[in-house]
Amino acid sequence: MATPSPLPPRTGAQWRALELQLLGLLVQQLGDTGTPDPLLRGMLSQMDALLGLERARIVLVLPGDNRARIHLAHGLTDEEVARGVYALGEGVTGLVLASGQAVLVHDIDAEPRFLARSVARDNLPDEGQAFLALPIQADARTVGVLSCHRSRLPDRTLDDDLALLRVLAALAGQRLRLRVPQPLVRQYMSAHSHSRQELEHALVLHGNRQARAAEALGLTLRQFGYRLRKARAEQRD
Repeated sequence: MATPSPLPPRTGAQWRALELQLLGLLVQQLGDTGTPDPLLRGMLSQMDALLGLERARIVLVLPGDNRARIHLAHGLTDEEVARGVYALGEGVTGLVLASGQAVLVHDIDAEPRFLARSVARDNLPDEGQAFLALPIQADARTVGVLSCHRSRLPDRTLDDDLALLRVLAALAGQRLRLRVPQPLVRQYMSAHSHSRQELEHALVLHGNRQARAAEALGLTLRQFGYRLRKARAEQRD
């Protein structure tokens, strides 16, 4: 088994500051009009460096291919990337592609659907490993998956990671929209009710412009405004 690289203990406020730092770094690159790969590659790297979301990858289904493949990754070898090929419905990644819904695996050793295809279990730390996989949508269709490993941390919940990753997956979908014009997987019909944290993250990422944040999350401007006001009011209560 690999040796873990533990993060130092942090308070909730420190974690929030790191999340905002990551979003701020991405905001600086949102105006780039070239290939989305540099932005997305940097995003995967900073997910690891700032928040300990390790071995992050973006899996895509491209036109003319009936399987999904790892397109970008951080912390994976070339051989591990090459093994990252998934049929629709196969394993956790394939399940996310087929359902259009996020999957949170608290313990990969207790999840029979986790294939360990790309990264062998022996190459992961002995300690419990979680795996988070979220759909990437472009034009209301699931075109890929954003996923990563997480070692157990005593001071950060997986729900916090999931909330941030939903925003990052939405950003990835925006940047990939023109690159993947005819996705081959089923239409994604979102039933997700966004948390206040997700709404606030999206707002920060898009320069406090509600229209852009709403588009990123697949909401109308009216829906976004209503949900944000309601979430803020519930927090005050």
